[in-house]
Amino acid sequence: MWQPKLSRRRFLKAGAITGALAVGSSLLRQPVGGLAEAAGGVSGSGLATLPAAVAGSEKVIPSLCEMCSAKCGILAYVREGRVVKIEGNPKDPQAAGKLCARGSAGMKTLYDPDRLKSPMKRVGEGKFDPISWDQAFQEIGPKLKELKLQYGPQTLVWAAHPELPAPLEQRFMAAFGSPNYTGHAPTCYSSRSVAYQATYGGVPGVDYQNVRYYIAPGRNLLGGIKNPEVRKIVAARKAGAKIVVLDPRMSELAMWADEWLPIRPGTDGAFMLALMHVIIKEKLYDAEFVAAKTVGFDQLAAKVQEYSPEWAEKITDIPAATITRIARELAQARPAAAVDPCWHAAFGSQYYNSVQGGRAAACLNALLGNLGAKGGLILGSPLKLGDPTGVMGPEPPKPTAPRWDGAGGKEWPLAKGLGMIQTLPLRILEGKPYPIKALIVSHLNPIRSCPDSGKFIQALKQLELVVTIDIQMNDTAYHSHYVLPESTYLERFDPVMAVGPTIVLRQPAVAPLFNTKPEEEIIAGLAQAAGIGQYFNFTLEQYNNALLAPFGITQEQLKAQGQIKVNQKPTAPEPGEESKEFKTPSGKIELASQAIASAGGSPVPVWEPPLVKPQGDKLRLIQGHVPMHTHNTTQNNAYLHALMPENELWIHTQVAARLGIRDGDLVEVTSEVGKVRIKAKVTEAIHPEAVFMAHGFGCSSPYLTRTYNRGASGAALIPILVAPLSGAAAQCETLVTVRKVG
Repeated sequence: MWQPKLSRRRFLKAGAITGALAVGSSLLRQPVGGLAEAAGGVSGSGLATLPAAVAGSEKVIPSLCEMCSAKCGILAYVREGRVVKIEGNPKDPQAAGKLCARGSAGMKTLYDPDRLKSPMKRVGEGKFDPISWDQAFQEIGPKLKELKLQYGPQTLVWAAHPELPAPLEQRFMAAFGSPNYTGHAPTCYSSRSVAYQATYGGVPGVDYQNVRYYIAPGRNLLGGIKNPEVRKIVAARKAGAKIVVLDPRMSELAMWADEWLPIRPGTDGAFMLALMHVIIKEKLYDAEFVAAKTVGFDQLAAKVQEYSPEWAEKITDIPAATITRIARELAQARPAAAVDPCWHAAFGSQYYNSVQGGRAAACLNALLGNLGAKGGLILGSPLKLGDPTGVMGPEPPKPTAPRWDGAGGKEWPLAKGLGMIQTLPLRILEGKPYPIKALIVSHLNPIRSCPDSGKFIQALKQLELVVTIDIQMNDTAYHSHYVLPESTYLERFDPVMAVGPTIVLRQPAVAPLFNTKPEEEIIAGLAQAAGIGQYFNFTLEQYNNALLAPFGITQEQLKAQGQIKVNQKPTAPEPGEESKEFKTPSGKIELASQAIASAGGSPVPVWEPPLVKPQGDKLRLIQGHVPMHTHNTTQNNAYLHALMPENELWIHTQVAARLGIRDGDLVEVTSEVGKVRIKAKVTEAIHPEAVFMAHGFGCSSPYLTRTYNRGASGAALIPILVAPLSGAAAQCETLVTVRKVG
């Protein structure tokens, strides 16, 4: 059993991450108050009210950030038509007056000299000519109609990281007649979602502010920063909460936590099963909650008898005594105790067994009786906005063709709404179940975010039409026939959204600097040219006003403060759900899941080992986020590039010594599908069976001059896999070899 010879103090002393955060905060001229504050809670202005105007020609525009998916409220300070500073909006429920480094650096995305400035048409390998919007629409639209006539509407796929305009993207696909709208879920959260949908009928969040005992299975709140969550967990720890992190690597959260448990990669499910073994055996669970709210307890209790802490020790590398102690501490703190459901992490889309691990964590949370309790899990209904169909024109007919990936069908019923985007290259190259000839990509760069980037590039070359909508010439845009430039988030309106009882608005701080458009205008232009314009005869303001109608406010009224808190009314239950507390077949929390059983899985969570096993010189590749960057979208931002220009390969000290690798050496990392070169970071802060690479680097588009060829992309190494039940990409089931090359 491996145990690290590394203290947190020692790691922090040599910690490049802490240093980078401090340097970055200084660069951004923000105060720094320790690791947690630097990572996620840089103080804003502390304004009590929104200033309508300040000295000279300066004005302050309230809007929403888009430097990550959290959508924090911001104040953009504009002087003489130029954004000069961005701060967190003190009135915003997400930001509460604070922004992370990425949010503060948004100006450098707006003024990035490498950003797209007009529509572009591919004229040769890596060569593009600027064209007008009219030319772009009049060439793309007829090509879409031609392909639809020849192959059927299902020949078009729209791949997106769904953002606020997502309903309009989906409407375009419905109007075109294609069922093939797909998001990034299989590379992020599919397994977690399937596990909690089957158990609770929805995916709960954590009451981070009030939790007293918190376990993060791979979740790195200080790495994949969401400002609101960071602020709350910092407050909880300050109030005395215990933070325990399960992670093969000493992540930013693990450094800051009370206890880091360096678990063997892919074995978090075994740890959860052993916790339940102790809690049930010693009758530490909330018997009243279990009796009233759950079904299947007897089946679960019978199964976990075989998962003792001693059994789990051999699998997880965590001592049995530690597992027993954690189980007792967790139960003692209930109901203000929680295991994080996670996003990608251990239960997201990383391992072949992530659904089983996620199911074990979901059942463990139920044993704690924490749902709805202060400091437990939250399963709320979002504020229901108005119905915009009255202003949108005719309703498109439902597509009749099956999806290319089978998600939601007989074989993959639990993947409905999640899709399997990682299989798109295979389906394109095979021509099965039918020819896919056209692809539109928005807010996504699948060449660097999906497995096997080489295969993805090969598939794109087989398509007759590839259109990318983005603000920069990313890797996927570089291989597209047309690139349509979207205005940045500081130059456009977007559909309104609700955060709890508050409705928030993204609005422009400045007019578009270049010949760009907001996405709803791009979609409408494509629709007109493709012969489906009748479905888009409305403006975004009309759409937003319809969403706001139930609350008696308009977009124009919302512009002044950027947000309005409304009197929230409970969302009406869906037809047939009136008698159910949970949207599960039984109407209760299903410790034994009917949905999982119907899909061919075990009704209660069971131990399934990871798909691959490191041995000899074969190491498991794991990946994750860093606090300075969001996926692969921010590496060309000047401020953030200065904080972290490239990634490194974390490799354990003993393994590196065996391979003759020293810190800073250039190494070649090889998998069954590709190879990359990257600098080595030799450290004791990672499990010796694994190597770690931060996600999002290794840009292959020379149009992004700052980040081109800096670091390496894990997507070049990860094979295309499909995990059971969820259809997730199982990206950490990748074995690599490492050798020194310089």
